[in-house]
Amino acid sequence: MKLQAYLQSALVWLKALASDRHGRFVLLGLAVGLAYFPAWLGYLIPRIFQGKVGWFLILCMLLVAGAELWNRRAVLTKLQASEEDRLLGHLLIVAGAVLFPFCRFALWPQAFLWMTILAGIACSTWGASVFRQFWVPTSLIGLTTYPRIGFISRFIWDFVTPYQFLEIRMAEVSAAAMRAIGFPAVQQGVYITFPEGAVEVGWGCNGLDMALSVAATGFIMGILYKQKPAQMAMLIAVAVVISLAFNIPRLMLVTIAHVYWGEWWFNFWHGFWGGQIFVGILLTVYYYTMMALIERSKQRSLSS
Repeated sequence: MKLQAYLQSALVWLKALASDRHGRFVLLGLAVGLAYFPAWLGYLIPRIFQGKVGWFLILCMLLVAGAELWNRRAVLTKLQASEEDRLLGHLLIVAGAVLFPFCRFALWPQAFLWMTILAGIACSTWGASVFRQFWVPTSLIGLTTYPRIGFISRFIWDFVTPYQFLEIRMAEVSAAAMRAIGFPAVQQGVYITFPEGAVEVGWGCNGLDMALSVAATGFIMGILYKQKPAQMAMLIAVAVVISLAFNIPRLMLVTIAHVYWGEWWFNFWHGFWGGQIFVGILLTVYYYTMMALIERSKQRSLSS
């Protein structure tokens, strides 16, 4: 019964949009979003089964943006677009819709056009001031239009650091940790070698994607708990340190599984289930650490 009620409400909403000139522009933009959604989801789902954590970051960003918009919905409903803002928004929607069929060759132009259309919908509905008054949710929603967040972070990282810097350091520390517990591991560049075989520490195994995702989670939680800039910087720094530290035992386990336990165990720990086990433990540890830091900052504020 609830599903039927939701469908009826959606149908009424669509009819209301179709009966209004501005609503028809919004429907045009949403139709483009519906066409882009399979490509967006088609990128994320395989990464989920590969044990990546970018999907979790995107989910958190959408949840935080939705919660912020819902909590301030009274302010949002009072905003009205001027004639100039409505015209600008409609032009953005039409431009995105016209160009979209010619930009299906890659994910990034589709994401850019979808972000442009979303900006047009917001501008024509609530006015350009919505981006200033709701800069956090609009920024978060804009970032989620392109699901390859790891690609952007890799480009920046490779630009500012030496080639394979983190991969070499991870291989070095992991090999040293394995030697400390009795394994004959030797680090050779990005490889951890044993007499029986070797494992390469590639980009996906250096821990940076996980560190950035957890750091972004800390940033989002800092916004939710209204932390000061210094406390937010602390939450982000702790997230990076814990994530990189957790990546070392994961590398050790994956390497040992590959060399000694066989292909099945390597695929398990290197794939979806092994990745989710480590992510679950990591997020649990970070959550309790983060809450302890937030509680300590509250106590300091009360005592000062």
